[in-house]
Amino acid sequence: MFSSFLFRLAGVSFIAGFSLSSLCAAEESIDSLLNKLPAPDKLVKPHVQQAMQDPALKDPLAKRVLVAAALGNEAQAVSLARELAQKNPKSAFAHFLHGTTAMDVRQWPEAAGAFHASIGVDSSFGIVHLALGCVEMLQDHYAAALPSLARASEIKPSWAAGWLLTSQCDVKLGRRAEGVTAAKRATSIEPGWIYTWIQLGRAEQAVGNPKGTLNAIVRAAALAPDSADMQAVVGFSYINLNQIPQAIAPLQRAARLNSQDYLVQGQLGYCLEMTGQAGAAADHLRKATSLSPTYGPGWEQLGFAYQKQGRHQESIKAYEQATRLMPNSHLSWQHLAEEYRAVGRTADAQRAQSHAGTAAPRSGKKKA
Repeated sequence: MFSSFLFRLAGVSFIAGFSLSSLCAAEESIDSLLNKLPAPDKLVKPHVQQAMQDPALKDPLAKRVLVAAALGNEAQAVSLARELAQKNPKSAFAHFLHGTTAMDVRQWPEAAGAFHASIGVDSSFGIVHLALGCVEMLQDHYAAALPSLARASEIKPSWAAGWLLTSQCDVKLGRRAEGVTAAKRATSIEPGWIYTWIQLGRAEQAVGNPKGTLNAIVRAAALAPDSADMQAVVGFSYINLNQIPQAIAPLQRAARLNSQDYLVQGQLGYCLEMTGQAGAAADHLRKATSLSPTYGPGWEQLGFAYQKQGRHQESIKAYEQATRLMPNSHLSWQHLAEEYRAVGRTADAQRAQSHAGTAAPRSGKKKA
């Protein structure tokens, strides 16, 4: 609930080289994890406090609004806030409180109207402009949000939240370079806030700078060492840069923190496999395929790990499952043919080789 942490009783707070299909899965996971950045109203936190010296603060109605919001009674809170604003039409605080309670019940026009009324009384409060920008963002009106966010940052240039939200809007509008600039400003203001680094990672990814994405995510992960998601995205980013050995440590941490993530297990197995640790790789790949039996790249890599160890029968079973799940995988059919030949199954080898010939080999740059 937005208002429950936005306000304090004495004032207002706002924060404000093997399997390309497997590598592509890592890239999709980077996108997915970076897109977990919360919505604008959830990005606020008790960081910037601004007491609005306003007579309405002393009105008993104001305290009743705050109590109702704290108890989760949103309908009562917005009703009381409307009454407070009507009773105190010249109070910037009363209109602002009305706006935030309307946000809680997703009444966007009412919230925007209240914030505009607050600004009409006193336009010097950056917090109100920031909240108005949030209302527009929550409706996907990113261009409309930018002027309010710019005004908030002009009034309070030391607030990281304004720059962070501006970066989000810029990226959504295709203003990618501007998005990077705004995100960097946010990280310079508040380097200890994880969301500034996550947003910088998103912005760097939008401009096609995987190294910049990695650097930002590494900084974010350092602030959340117990987050399996953050450790995973660091590992995936290293894979994306073809820095396979460097990916192992963060993926191992992610696997310890969340042993039930099949993709982490699979990508860790892939990295161990590519660094000559076939036995350890097979352990993680077995885990990945047990967690997600339809994970085709995991079966393909498991077959390769067994193949490296000379465990031909187990390799055949894994490759057969991979070809069932990925019938167009040239590599799976090719390796399956090799394994059939290794155990003397000539006719099966010829059949698999024929399938390999009809499946187009992967081409182009390998990336995660």
